[in-house]
Amino acid sequence: MISRCCRGPDTRSFAYDLGKRVGPGNRVGTELGEGYATVCTSQAGRESWERGFLRGYAAVLRDLGMPGGYAESSARKALTSLARLGGAAGSYQLQDLFHQGEHVGRLCLGRSADGRTGFVHDVGVEKKHQGRGHGRVLLQVAENHAASTGNTDMALTVSTENTRATNLYRATGFSRTSVHLMRQLVQMP
Repeated sequence: MISRCCRGPDTRSFAYDLGKRVGPGNRVGTELGEGYATVCTSQAGRESWERGFLRGYAAVLRDLGMPGGYAESSARKALTSLARLGGAAGSYQLQDLFHQGEHVGRLCLGRSADGRTGFVHDVGVEKKHQGRGHGRVLLQVAENHAASTGNTDMALTVSTENTRATNLYRATGFSRTSVHLMRQLVQMP
């Protein structure tokens, strides 16, 4: 955590890192519930997710005050780093969640190079299916995947403004591990 002395009046937190332990002694359960199924995302779905990731991440960066071109470049670098983390074995993977045959959400997973930490890079429930518990199921999929691949921990990052997601993550056992801060720098003429 950042101490108070490092925070000036123009510094604000914009994201939290959250984490939790996974594994046989820490899992709540492995069953997803009746009517649920997961499949690896198709190539078309992957391309669609990547376009959405680039748009969404660049928009977040612009909202934080980053100039447009730099925000887009930073988003492309972030997507490239997801594909590189840990080499081929550590590349991100996308899982689609279906409930009673209908697509309800998607999950992007990765892991650290040392194999100890599974990362939840993205959790998305389609708008018409939100508020029905599908986000919890996606997190259970992530936890099951992390534990089955030998991870001992799980981590994710969430925007401070995304209180709905933060509440979901905390309700499923995640706790804050660090805070990301940002300070707007004065531009020289």
